[in-house]
Amino acid sequence: MDKKNIIAILLIAVIWGGYFIFFQPGKQAKKPETVKIDKKESKEEDKTGKDQGVSKIVPVGKNGVDKDTVVKTKKFKMTLSTRGAAITGCTYLERNIDLIVKKNPYNARGELDFSLYFDDEEFVNGSNLSNSLWQLREEGDRVIFYTDIRMDGTPVRIEKSYLFKDNGYGFTVEYSLKNNGNREIAFKNGSAIFSPGEMLGPTLDYNNTYNRLMSIYSIDGSFKKADKGGGGFLLGCGSSSNGEPIKKESGAVNWAGIMSRYFLLIMVPEESAAKGVIHDNRKQAGFRTGMHIALKKLEPGKEIKKSFKVYLGEKDKKMLAAVDKSIIDAADVNMLIEPIRNFVIWSLISINKLIGNLGWALVIFSILTKVVFMPLTIKSTESMKKMQQLTPKLNELKAKYKDKPDLMQKEMMKLYRENKVNPMGGCLPLLLQMPFFFALYSALIDSIDLWRAPFILWMKDLSMPDTVFSISGFNLNILPIIMTVSTFLQSKLTTVDTGGQQKMMMMLMPLVFIFIFWSMPSGLVLYWALQNIFQIVHQLIINKRSQTEKAA
Repeated sequence: MDKKNIIAILLIAVIWGGYFIFFQPGKQAKKPETVKIDKKESKEEDKTGKDQGVSKIVPVGKNGVDKDTVVKTKKFKMTLSTRGAAITGCTYLERNIDLIVKKNPYNARGELDFSLYFDDEEFVNGSNLSNSLWQLREEGDRVIFYTDIRMDGTPVRIEKSYLFKDNGYGFTVEYSLKNNGNREIAFKNGSAIFSPGEMLGPTLDYNNTYNRLMSIYSIDGSFKKADKGGGGFLLGCGSSSNGEPIKKESGAVNWAGIMSRYFLLIMVPEESAAKGVIHDNRKQAGFRTGMHIALKKLEPGKEIKKSFKVYLGEKDKKMLAAVDKSIIDAADVNMLIEPIRNFVIWSLISINKLIGNLGWALVIFSILTKVVFMPLTIKSTESMKKMQQLTPKLNELKAKYKDKPDLMQKEMMKLYRENKVNPMGGCLPLLLQMPFFFALYSALIDSIDLWRAPFILWMKDLSMPDTVFSISGFNLNILPIIMTVSTFLQSKLTTVDTGGQQKMMMMLMPLVFIFIFWSMPSGLVLYWALQNIFQIVHQLIINKRSQTEKAA
């Protein structure tokens, strides 16, 4: 491996590591501040000149009491409450996972409330509708909540109904607004905001990079993710935050929702696309995302209905497509990596069925990949051996043409051709293994099948760092240390030493790797360490054989 190749690998490593160090979510415990939206920001003031919106919640009467109703399908067990007409309990039955997170560092409402907001200020600060008691009635598979409000003095009946399917990851949420007064109602900016909620389980350590939540949406045909914080690059993650309390974007919004590490909550308008998206950008708040849905003026005695398909489930393309094909991109899987990723997951699960431990399944998978790449490794070793033999001649060329770099490069390439040596040959096995590495990374990050997968001793969860204990917020992880030592030994055995500068790079690379891998999932670090160990054993065997041949 020559100096340029090592520099390229180090550069990639530094960029990769820098991302995970400088863009991890910090601890969030403060209560979000109330935000006052500047009225001048509105581009489409109501033609009547009035600041129309919900001015008062009319009490629903003596029967307006806290009441729950339970709906059970083949996929979910849900508890719905008259308080805010929200889903306050949601168990994913296939894996027995609770998707409601009531205690979280974002001061977010844990329930899936599917709220309706009449302006941006309500969206960011909360609506009286979310805390009021609604009336409840059930009609077959449909659960209907209703309440009365006044909009600029005009009485309006609001209904929010849930229709659940017995088998599937989708259900329907429908809203109805009926004008019971004798005056026409014009909605502010000709729209209202519809939002699924601001938090999605399962409950995790949200201070870890890999467990962060994000707002997601599709606008003008493009899938986007919006993170919180004050800027920075997100390596293709979509929209970055701008430090403002809310973030808005205009365009044709086909769907919007929340992404947790393993699950998705998405609302899809059934009639037509929304005209814009909005999400809460405050660091201490939840991940509420909403869509601006156009609403016409509501005539006396008339009714407006808006219906949404909802997806609640894993990041699985087949599950998503079964609800709506337009939301498949929300699975957030790189198309180039996806086939290999699916193969990796299938292989690990298949091996696990035989031995009953995903950690040992990963060890066996590492051995199998090493065997598959063995012919390339042998060719790589032969190429490096030839490079070693050419080192004296290369040094002579460097000394001879040190003031003529172009000519030196030309002579070096000529020497490589004459001796049939490929300077990239030593890197080939590493480069070919990178797709498996990234596929395994994707599998450990997003596949719930590998969540909480134990191995042995202190390695309790291959999807998380193998932290043994913490001191003042610093986590001590063992596998990255093992991986770093093995990387150093492998480099020492396999790298062709062509000078002090390259030797320094050989020493630096393991230090960069420990910097990168320190907080990565332990399964990924285990895989890399095993590959290093296998390569060390293989190189020692080759060296021993060479010594025997020389002695003979």
